[in-house]
Amino acid sequence: MSTPRYTTISLTIATLLAISGCGGGSDASSKETVAPDYEPDTSYLDGLAEDQGIESQPEPEPVEIDQTRIEDSAKAAEDEEREWVEEDGSKSIFGRSRDKGIDTTNRIQGGTEPENGIANTTYDEEYAQAAGHAWDMPEDWRMAVPSSGHFAEMYIQHPLGNASVIFSKTTETAAQTRRTLESYITDTFGSTDTSTSTKTIMGYPVTVYDLEGTYIDPAGKGGRNESPFYAIHAVLIELPTAKVLIRMWGPQDTVNQNKGKFDAMIEKMYEK
Repeated sequence: MSTPRYTTISLTIATLLAISGCGGGSDASSKETVAPDYEPDTSYLDGLAEDQGIESQPEPEPVEIDQTRIEDSAKAAEDEEREWVEEDGSKSIFGRSRDKGIDTTNRIQGGTEPENGIANTTYDEEYAQAAGHAWDMPEDWRMAVPSSGHFAEMYIQHPLGNASVIFSKTTETAAQTRRTLESYITDTFGSTDTSTSTKTIMGYPVTVYDLEGTYIDPAGKGGRNESPFYAIHAVLIELPTAKVLIRMWGPQDTVNQNKGKFDAMIEKMYEK
């Protein structure tokens, strides 16, 4: 027979054990139970689209990017930019100034002051000038870039062959100039027949030279550079401060047909 005291203790222990068992079961079930992700039911939209006659569009396929084509395009653009820069020339101020200086040097030899000689090609009126005097270019001739040692040069285009008119300053006498010109022209027998005459223009003595034969280029390298049937028509003008030698040379027919224009240019010499 149990006493009330022991009975009360037994009931208390049993109650605690029951509560402890319920709590453990609750924790286990909470750990094992996970709420599912929410997914809305859109099946009714398919039925609605079918009733309206709307066809569902398939999902687009992924697009693959061709890296090779991108690299080729970039390389082509780079090459195009490189070519453009090369053709365009200098970009810096120093580069442009250098290019302009080289161009000016190539176009005008012997200085740009009138007393040193100058070829004017900037304005509509084209002429050669030296020692305070000038010579206008005939209408159908062209100004050319003067070569070394010349202050002006003109160019004659002709179907029978082109000719050149060269302006230079010299210290030679009339006789020395004749020997220099004869070194450029020779005939089939190795001699030169030079025709000379003198006249006066604006009070200054002028010596005229005419030579025909095979032209020997003094600048020829690696042997004699000869051109047959050539001619030279030249004048030496003795101005107060300088002697100016103006010579036209080229194929005989071209030189002979342009003698009139050459002589008119010399006769119309004027102070400038």
